[in-house]
Amino acid sequence: MNVEALPYTLLIILVELTIGSLWLTLASDLRGGVTRGFVLTMALCIAIAGVLALWTAASLEIGPEIDGYPIDPDPFPRLRTAVLVVTITAAIYMFAVFMGWDPIGRIAGIVGSLAGLAAIVLLAIMLAPPTWGYPAIFLGLFAGTLALGAVSVAMTWGHWYLTEGALPGWPLRDLCIALLGALALQVVVLALNLVIPVRETPTPANPVGVSLAENPVLYLRIGVGLVFPIILAWLAYRTTAIRAMQSATGLLYIAMGAVFVGEVLAKGLLFISARPT
Repeated sequence: MNVEALPYTLLIILVELTIGSLWLTLASDLRGGVTRGFVLTMALCIAIAGVLALWTAASLEIGPEIDGYPIDPDPFPRLRTAVLVVTITAAIYMFAVFMGWDPIGRIAGIVGSLAGLAAIVLLAIMLAPPTWGYPAIFLGLFAGTLALGAVSVAMTWGHWYLTEGALPGWPLRDLCIALLGALALQVVVLALNLVIPVRETPTPANPVGVSLAENPVLYLRIGVGLVFPIILAWLAYRTTAIRAMQSATGLLYIAMGAVFVGEVLAKGLLFISARPT
């Protein structure tokens, strides 16, 4: 990965984590089965992640390219505004749950989730120019957002079983299914983007001397970031069936690390190849 692209990679991952966690937390809250303490904790974590994303965005000077990767800088101010809305609504969500105003909190969560979708759209517009088309980068970002959100929320919810054994097992089962679905979508997106030619290959100051097919990072992204967490998520799903929740949580801990590593590798490959993986 090029050094100049590192802050942008951090921004993308923080945005994906913030929005994905809000989507999955709200879905879990609306579906039921999770505790109010869990929703409050997740909303607090989402607000903190949003602040970190805004802090990172404030440190960037957006130009027409990122070390040879051409971008469209026009949506960036609106992207920051959308992330700000997500952060504020997450804080309102947390406060409303704390006060017992659950309907107000859920309304705030819905508004924040819509703002999050807008942020993903704007981020995709920014990064789309060299890719084969807007769907390439949007689907990549959308799938990454779902994967980071699902693994983070599932891992956190698993801890509640360690203190309250009477909780129903199906919320964690459903979160494992959501994680498996997000990872499957990432596999489809990767296959699609590897096949279709890009419009423009980035020209970094220090280019990689091998093609994408010869780059070992691609195979690390596939093995560590996709195959490994799919296996772990499936094992966690099967483990919930026998209510071995501590084991499922441990598996999701490892899956969370693998998904995060996979997202970092995917963004690094994006900035050198214009292929969302």
